[in-house]
Amino acid sequence: MLRQPIALAALLSWLSCAVLIRAAQRRGFGLDETLGEARKTHHRPTPRSGGIGVIAGIAAGVALACVDGLLPARFALALLGALVPLLASGVWEDLRRHLAPMIRAVAGIVSALLAVALIGVRIDRVDVPLLDTVLLHWPLAGAALSVIALGALPHAVNMIDGFHGLAGVVCAMILGAIAYVASKVGDAQIMTLAVIGDGALLGFLFWNWPRGDIFLGDTGAYGLGFIAALLATLLVQRHPQVSPWFPLLVLLYPSWELLFSVYRRRVRAGVPGMLADSLHLHHLVHRRLHRALHLRAREINASTAPYLWGLAAFSIVPAMLWWNDTGWLAVWCALFAAVYVWSYRSLLRTASADAD
Repeated sequence: MLRQPIALAALLSWLSCAVLIRAAQRRGFGLDETLGEARKTHHRPTPRSGGIGVIAGIAAGVALACVDGLLPARFALALLGALVPLLASGVWEDLRRHLAPMIRAVAGIVSALLAVALIGVRIDRVDVPLLDTVLLHWPLAGAALSVIALGALPHAVNMIDGFHGLAGVVCAMILGAIAYVASKVGDAQIMTLAVIGDGALLGFLFWNWPRGDIFLGDTGAYGLGFIAALLATLLVQRHPQVSPWFPLLVLLYPSWELLFSVYRRRVRAGVPGMLADSLHLHHLVHRRLHRALHLRAREINASTAPYLWGLAAFSIVPAMLWWNDTGWLAVWCALFAAVYVWSYRSLLRTASADAD
């Protein structure tokens, strides 16, 4: 029975993206008006509305799963209600542009607060004795921590959405890992939601990688980041055998990209932490490929993401293997951070040397 919601999510996402691409070609609907900025790497007007298709696919798959009795309708409606503020800000930014960053940040916090209120999601343990004592005696601290995590992850996923297939495949890997662990602990609800998300991403990726006919946009990045963070948090909350370090490691690539970017901007460069630039790791990889490979711009764009998929796998695969072992998960978190920083510094030195 689960195959049908997955297939419906994939089909509707694929079809919605096809319609949105056609609407962009004929009417200019959702075209990226920032073409030509230094941090942009595509070379033709491209719609940013792919996330609308992904969310439509997820909504259809979830609705069918509710009809089939795979998901409780009340839980699905609560999830949809929590997503509304975040998705509204994403749709506005994708179609109208120039929505103030503060408004988007507030939308993320409101969605996180709704998730805490409507679904009851809460971080109640982190496997650090002193912090666990605080979370045990002050449940509001766990709720506040959940709001921070759920509010930040959508923006972290949006930050890695820079090249064809990058954010889409990374989110598919994350949701696949969550579905795997949910199946190990017998949580059919979380597994169902995760694989429906993967189905919708499959329909989108047909158009996005390697062809780059449509982008995920803020709607897709925000929605997928929020859903992934919510499901990973619920998995730990519902099942004591799942280590609270599993969500940290499985979501570490986008999370670390956000933290590292804020650090290098605010601390190292003295500029606003969320100021957009072209110095993310994926930009440095792209520049290296541009110098090393004699390919067309479109081919270099599509060739960039697989290198970052490998980096993401360096955290996602260990998270799947040691999902119930906090010690190993912590070790892999440290290893990932070290590999990321080493890679970033090496590529930055190479870029600086080539510029000289």
